Amino acid sequence: MHARIRTVTMLALMAGSLLSPLAHAHGDVTPQAVDVTTLKPLGDQKRDENPYRGDPEAIRVGTSAYNQNCARCHGLEAISGGIAPDLRKLDIDKETDIYFRDSVLRGKVRNGAVYMPPFEGILSQEAIWAIRSYLDTRHEVAAAPANEMEVLAKKSNCLSCHAVDTRGVGPAYREVATKYAKDKNAEAKLLAKVKKGGAGNWGKVPMPPMNAVAESDLKALIKWIMAGAK
Repeated sequence: MHARIRTVTMLALMAGSLLSPLAHAHGDVTPQAVDVTTLKPLGDQKRDENPYRGDPEAIRVGTSAYNQNCARCHGLEAISGGIAPDLRKLDIDKETDIYFRDSVLRGKVRNGAVYMPPFEGILSQEAIWAIRSYLDTRHEVAAAPANEMEVLAKKSNCLSCHAVDTRGVGPAYREVATKYAKDKNAEAKLLAKVKKGGAGNWGKVPMPPMNAVAESDLKALIKWIMAGAK
C-alpha cells in the first residue's frame, strides 16, 4: 500500500453538525462555503483523477478552502499536530485521487463511531479537487520502510497513525515497548487491544479495530514492537 492516510485517520475534514471525537476536540467546525466560480466547471460526472493538478487558480482556491474547512484537524499548511493524519503524505497519483475523493464524499465511520463526516452535498466536486490541488503542493515523500517488518506495518495500515520513534495520531512503537516492557503478558494484551480497537490509553483519538489484518501478521508486528521496533 502507498503511504496514504487510511486510518482514523486516514482524512478527517470535519463538519460541525456531526459530533465526532475530533469535532468535540476542535469546537465549532461548521463547513465554510467555497467559491469555485473562477474554476472550470466539472459537471456532474465524478472525475477519477484531479483535473486541476498544477492549476494556479485551483491551488489558490484550494488553499483558502483547506484553511477554512480542514486546518482545524489537519493543521495549518497541512502540518498535522497529531489529532488527524498528515495529508502531506498522500501520494500524487490517480489511485490516491480516487481514495481522497471518496473519503471526502463518504466520510469515515467505524463501528458506529464517526471519524470523519461525509461531505457529499456540502463540498462541490470543484472544491474537493481544488483542496486536493493545494495538498499536492504540500506533498512530502515518505521515507522508505527500513526493514520487512516496517513493510508489513505499512501494508497493514499501521504507519498512517504510528511511527517507530515519534508520536503521531497514535503512540510511537518504542513508547509502547517501554510502557509494556515489564509486563509478561504484554503481547497477548496488545493483540487483544489491536484487534478490538478503542481509546483512552494514549489520547482521545480512537484506534479502529484491526480485525481485517491476519492475526499472524498482528502477532509478528507486536513481537517486533516489543523488541524495540528495530
